[in-house]
Amino acid sequence: MAKKPPFRGKICRKPFEYFEIGTPREGRVPCYSCCPTILPNITGDLAKQSLDEIWNSEEYKKIRASILDGSYKYCRTDLCPEIQSDNLLDIGAIEDPSILDAYFNQKLELESRPKEINLSYDQSCNLACPSCREDFITSPEESQKAHLDKITNELLNRDLSDTKVIACSSGDPFVGEYFKKFLYELEGSEHEGLKIQIMTNGVLFNKRAWEKMYKIHSQIEMVCISIDAATEETYGITRKGGSWKLLMENLQFLSLLRERGEIPFLRIDFVVQDHNYQEIPAFIKLGEKLKVDQVFFQKVANWGTFSQEEYEKRCIYSESHPQFNEFYKVITSKELKKPIVNPGNFGHWIGPVHKDHRFNWRNAIIHSLRKRLRLWKVMGLKRE
Repeated sequence: MAKKPPFRGKICRKPFEYFEIGTPREGRVPCYSCCPTILPNITGDLAKQSLDEIWNSEEYKKIRASILDGSYKYCRTDLCPEIQSDNLLDIGAIEDPSILDAYFNQKLELESRPKEINLSYDQSCNLACPSCREDFITSPEESQKAHLDKITNELLNRDLSDTKVIACSSGDPFVGEYFKKFLYELEGSEHEGLKIQIMTNGVLFNKRAWEKMYKIHSQIEMVCISIDAATEETYGITRKGGSWKLLMENLQFLSLLRERGEIPFLRIDFVVQDHNYQEIPAFIKLGEKLKVDQVFFQKVANWGTFSQEEYEKRCIYSESHPQFNEFYKVITSKELKKPIVNPGNFGHWIGPVHKDHRFNWRNAIIHSLRKRLRLWKVMGLKRE
């Protein structure tokens, strides 16, 4: 008997909704259907193709097929937060007609546009975190600038209605001129249903930066601050070039915006490694003090900045690490069971905190009936 694919009947929405624009290199602008650490397959080249052409490229179709058949064969499942936290959706919980159409009709070419665009095309940053890069990158290379200018202008002129835009996961959006141009010049009111998620180290996200984004205040739905520490001493190791004092001042300001409802969702992030794992409980307490909505944890990844020997030293979560037992006590402690914790790709140890989309028989009947109604629409069937 053939072995059942490991994720048969489970759906990852990424290849059906998500589009990431990577950093230009060697004259190419690589694009991805997920975070490239988890799914490194390049889906197209934005220097030669349009976003809409790449969206239904052969590579995108191959990745979608691997989701529909349940194999997930292109994915690093050990690093995927959705898989490790057991948060993949059962097909019975899916309500998106385009995904249902793809699943039941094995349709790989989508008529719908990307619902989520991640801007990762500029690596400019004020920090040089060892987990991310070897040295400071404060501005793009000359060979990249024409690509960055073209992408930014096309995004500003694109209809972003009903789209979520993430800025950014490659550098810091308040450093590079291209991301700042996008955030400060985009007319949010012209794009109905637009949502913006800001990912930043927080050092430059002050009141002045907030005021400059006045055109998109109503569109900002989420702010994520990468910190990787709970004390100034450890922060100096994990976030090279940062200012703990400025960060704490800005976090207080952002916490106030969250309290007023001007930011709907505030999250602080922590990349777990050998330098900082002992501060995980204190980081949760910091989140509670700041009244954030979530504290998010993820494993340190090798973006090419570590030698294999150095990376193995950083991977405190590896069972072969000499300090693994101490780490295990921390990651399985009761503090990590709090609702404020998003376990990221540590879900297999911490356990899923939110179970809103878990399968249950009661909802299965409801979903089945809804599914049939939606399928009638999708397939053009008529009632008699």
